[in-house]
Amino acid sequence: MKKYFYTDGTANFGPFTLEELRDENLARETPVWFHELGEWKSAGSIPELTELFKMTPPPPPGSAPVTPGMPKFDFNQKPPKSWLLESVLATVLCCLPFGVIGIVYASKVETRFYSGDLEGAIRASKNAETWTYVSFFTGLVAFVVSMGIAFAVMQSHGRFPGCY
Repeated sequence: MKKYFYTDGTANFGPFTLEELRDENLARETPVWFHELGEWKSAGSIPELTELFKMTPPPPPGSAPVTPGMPKFDFNQKPPKSWLLESVLATVLCCLPFGVIGIVYASKVETRFYSGDLEGAIRASKNAETWTYVSFFTGLVAFVVSMGIAFAVMQSHGRFPGCY
C-alpha cells in the first residue's frame, strides 16, 4: 500500500494512505510525494489522486491564481545563512543592544524564505550579519579600551612591581 506525503512549503506531513489523504483537504497545487514518484509533484498531476478533486471545481476562467504573486517554491534551495547563533553569542558576550538587532533580523530570514520572499530573506540575512559584526567589534573595542584603562590605573597605583 502506498504511503503519501505532502508539504506546505515549510513542513512535510505524512505518511498517509489514499483514504487518509482524502481528509487532508489538499489543493491541486499541493506538492505530494511517495516512494515510487522520485520527486515532489502537484497533487493534481498524479493520476490516482485526481479523484480527490472531482468534487472541487477548478478556478473559473480568467480568475486570479490561488496564491497570487507567490513564486514557484524550489524545494531543493536552501535558505540564506540566518546568523542566529552568531547574533546570540555576540549579544551575550559582546554588546547587548546591537546584538539584539542582529537577532531580530536573523529570526526573519527563514520566515521570509519559506513564505517565498527570497529577496527579503537575503536582505534580512545581510542585515543580521552587519549587526552581528557591529555588536562583536563594539564589544571588542570596549574590552580593549577597558583593559587599557585598567592597566593604566593599576600601573599608576604601583600594582605592577618593576613597572615605572
